[in-house]
Parts: sequence; C-alpha cells; structure tokens
Amino acid sequence: MSKSERQKAKENARRERILDVAFRIFVEKKIESVSMGEIAEAAEVGRATLFRCYANKLELVIAVCTAQWKAYLDELDARRPLTSVDDIPAIDRFIFTLDSYIDMYQNHKDLLQYNDNFNHYVTHEGVKPEQLEAFHASLYSANTRFHLMYEKAKEDKTFRTDIPEEEFLRVTVHSMMATCAHYAGGFIWGAEDNKDYTPELLLQKDMILNYVTMSGK
Repeated sequence: MSKSERQKAKENARRERILDVAFRIFVEKKIESVSMGEIAEAAEVGRATLFRCYANKLELVIAVCTAQWKAYLDELDARRPLTSVDDIPAIDRFIFTLDSYIDMYQNHKDLLQYNDNFNHYVTHEGVKPEQLEAFHASLYSANTRFHLMYEKAKEDKTFRTDIPEEEFLRVTVHSMMATCAHYAGGFIWGAEDNKDYTPELLLQKDMILNYVTMSGK
C-alpha cells in the first residue's frame, strides 16, 4: 500500500469513527444539545480535524443520518434484493416492508430515534434541498422498492392502487414507520419504560393490511 493509500485509509477510518461516535451521542442526548466540541472529544480528534471533515454541525448531522440509513438499507437489500420484486406478489413485498419497520423497533430503536430527531432538526434549521442530496441518494433503494411494489400491485391486484402512489405510501408504510419511531422514543400515551409494544405494532400492521386489501370505493 502506497503512502497516499495509507493516508486515505486513515482518513476514512477517522471519518467512520466520528460518524459512529456522533450517532451514539446524538441518540443519547438529542442533536440540539450536543456541541461539535463534545463530538471531537468523544471521537478523540482535535476540533480543527473535526471541522476539516465536517464544516459545521448540520453537515455532520446529515452525514450521520446518511451513513446509518445506507448501512441499514444495504443489509435489507442483501436479504431481499431489488431484483426480487418481480419474483413475489406485491402484497408480500408490502408485508415485508411493514415487518422491517417492526424489526427496526425491536432491534434498531436507536436509528428510529435518531431519524425522528433528525427530521425535526433539519426542518427547524431550514435546510436547503441540495444539502440533502447525499441523504436522499442513500434512500434510493427504499424509494425504488416502494415504487416498484406499487407498480407491481397495479398488475397483480394484490393490494389497492385506487389512490395516488404518494398518498398511498404516506398513509401506509410511512405512517407505520412514524408509529414505530414514536414507540421507540416512548412518545405514546401511557407509555411504560422498557415495555415491549410489539403486539400493538402488529395490530397496526393488521389494520393497514385490512385497508390496503379492501376494494376502493
């Protein structure tokens, strides 16, 4: 390995460490309350080094979310590749999507919690669309998966497509994810600490499935 290659590997390892540390602290303390100095200290890098990697806190926050979603979706794609969309009925792909959100509640609460905080933070920071290009690119497989699933349903009629695609996704898969995020963060009425609310999420899944499989009026 050449000197430049070793330096590149070192820089990549440093960035990965910063992103991992920042994610942990942002989940634990919420994005708004964490300073760049705190991140630098926890990642064992100088403030100047941190700012060379990420010019400001917003840039770091977006980079963390991008890296976390890419890692999660890469794992999901390995289990159900995009190329498998044509191999199964649309309703089975839909059920897999709902189950993946429940799995996130059970095994990836930190990502759900971070994503919820992230959405609130970037909205109030007035982020420009171009600042989120890399983040949106990391969601390519999920967005493509949803679109192909909806188009497949038009052919096999296994779930309703009588309402526009974006509206359908908002009231089904996106609302399921939002519910899982709220349960993961404990933002539900009468919530008890450390209680497993999977049964309630399965109930919502059944309600959504009843809705998507009923004939449009």
